[in-house]
Amino acid sequence: MKPARALWLLTYLLFSAGIARGEMAISDKEATIKADHLSVDTPTDSYHAEGNVHISQQGASLLADSVIYHRLTGDAVAEGDVRLERGGDTMNGKKLLLNLVTQHGELLSGELFVKKSNFRLRADRLMKTGDADYRVERGTFTTCDGDHPSWRFEASRVDVTLDEYATAKNAVFYVGDVPLFYTPYLVFPANTDRQSGLMIPKLGFSSKRGFYIDQPYYWAINPSQEATFDLDLETSRGVGTGVEYRYLRPHGSQGYLHAFGIYDTNEHEFRGEVQQRHLEILTPELTLASTIHMISDRRYYLDYGEFSGEYNRQLLESTVSFDRRWDRYGLSGDLRYTQDLEAATNDATLQRLPTLSFIAAGDMIGPLLFSMDSGLSNFTRDVGATGQRLVVHPRVAYYAKPGGTLDFSLYGGYQQRLYNARGDSPDPGWRQIGQADGGATLSLPLERIYDGTTRHLLIPELQYVYVERRSDRDLPFFDYDDRVLGQNIAYLSLSNTFTRKYVREGMPDEYRDILYLKLTQGYQFSGERRDLLTLVDEGNKLTDLMLESVVSPMQNLSLLLDGRYNLDDNAISTANIGLELKGEGKKEVARLSYRHSRDELDYLDAGVVFPLGTRFTADLEGRYSFDRGAFLGSRYALEYRQQCWSVVLAYSDRVRSHQVNGEQQFTINFSLAGLGSLGPMRTM
Repeated sequence: MKPARALWLLTYLLFSAGIARGEMAISDKEATIKADHLSVDTPTDSYHAEGNVHISQQGASLLADSVIYHRLTGDAVAEGDVRLERGGDTMNGKKLLLNLVTQHGELLSGELFVKKSNFRLRADRLMKTGDADYRVERGTFTTCDGDHPSWRFEASRVDVTLDEYATAKNAVFYVGDVPLFYTPYLVFPANTDRQSGLMIPKLGFSSKRGFYIDQPYYWAINPSQEATFDLDLETSRGVGTGVEYRYLRPHGSQGYLHAFGIYDTNEHEFRGEVQQRHLEILTPELTLASTIHMISDRRYYLDYGEFSGEYNRQLLESTVSFDRRWDRYGLSGDLRYTQDLEAATNDATLQRLPTLSFIAAGDMIGPLLFSMDSGLSNFTRDVGATGQRLVVHPRVAYYAKPGGTLDFSLYGGYQQRLYNARGDSPDPGWRQIGQADGGATLSLPLERIYDGTTRHLLIPELQYVYVERRSDRDLPFFDYDDRVLGQNIAYLSLSNTFTRKYVREGMPDEYRDILYLKLTQGYQFSGERRDLLTLVDEGNKLTDLMLESVVSPMQNLSLLLDGRYNLDDNAISTANIGLELKGEGKKEVARLSYRHSRDELDYLDAGVVFPLGTRFTADLEGRYSFDRGAFLGSRYALEYRQQCWSVVLAYSDRVRSHQVNGEQQFTINFSLAGLGSLGPMRTM
């Protein structure tokens, strides 16, 4: 009999549009069937298709050697190289029995493959228990390709809900054919989207913490909330627990909470930290924010800090604030609590509870622009002077463009400070001081275009700054804002900016600054100078020659320079150099930074990530102190990556200093592709 090709209308045959999510249901849409031979058995009201059977509907396809469909019961039987697919998701097996009404059935000697996560579930008998629900008895699952995957789980029972999660009982983890560990129960994501489940544990050894294992569990609460819970087992310190909670709210509001606690068996006390951030955008003009950061004791980061920015911290600040904005005015306030990590106690640490600020951005009064900064602070502490400070600083400014080419600005103001000191202040009671200030700026922007692609902007600028000198030694000293230095200084600067236009076919042109260079020199006629950036300021009439530069010859390469040269001593005061190279996805490939401040700092910080063949990647970073002649810290990591898994081996060495004990640490982190991916959140 010759092969026949026909189109048949079947009302109750195939699968719904959700088959990409593993759903199979009766459809009232048209379906087509193609086969070498088609027939209808009228007594049983069934359809028979044999030879290269291809049934399709709304992008879903069923391929098999033969298919029998019973219209009255909704039962379908497909045999011989069965393949059910939609959107790249497939089920393959020898035989498929499925009721299109109940969505229950089973696939014999089959595999379920989810393209998005490369998830593969194999079993002799794969049962379909719902639209997107599956169950197997004695099955295996992996995200690796091939008949002999690099890793797999074998379990006595696996329940899967596609696009959500999977659970396994009596699961054994295999690398190749070698079993590594057993767990009686396992929950893991069944997709690359945000799914709840256990994540891969972090293993390591530290000279301070001993052997440790950190087991995280990720909870995708809903599309706008997620949390990660950690169980941290340390042989030298005890058992710790941690939580990270993140959430998004409408209109850009968001927040974050991190907490960790451990009963330190080495110190015989409870230790931990809490970090919290929240931004609440009530209206476009009114926002509330909080940033809380507290630790249990001053030595916490010396024992538990993982980065140099943590274990050598000096202060922690916590704030709760609000900000209200109008067109030309702004009102803000905050409560600020500071935790001094270097002092023996926090009794003498100054707290600002609260601070209020009002800013008038500018109102035109004839040709003059009026503005004002004002603030009220309440200072409190257990030991030392306390009190309040009110600052009102009005200004008037004048802007002009002489000759249509020059830019000229002139301003003048008066800062009034009023104090009410109490406590241990040497001279309590009401005190006040006022200081006049002013200045002017004159600049000439010059511009030229080269070849229609490169713009050079040259701006010579002359600036003058004046602050009245007043004696304020008898006033309370809460912070450096209470010691306003008198100044009478002029600056001459020359800045250059080169901007290049890049023509992109089918896209808007891109403009990028490839070079910024500014030289500044100042002359002090009288008064005092406090240069916090230099650290060493000898108060010469001629200020340091200051250089600022950013060079970006390529989109992912940038060089930053910031240096100061003392002409009187013919010596470098400060030198800060930073080089950064990024690769695909803006990931950092290499960085190099050098910081020098005469008689204070002199160190080099560097890091580089580079491939070693096709499977290995090395990650090296370190900080070297030239004045000490030794490394302050270093880290060496090696990653081995396969198609469906990777492992990172890392060793770090933190050098002992006068306040920080040295620490050596070794960690090993496994990553199984497709399992434990957090994914993005979205606002509900």
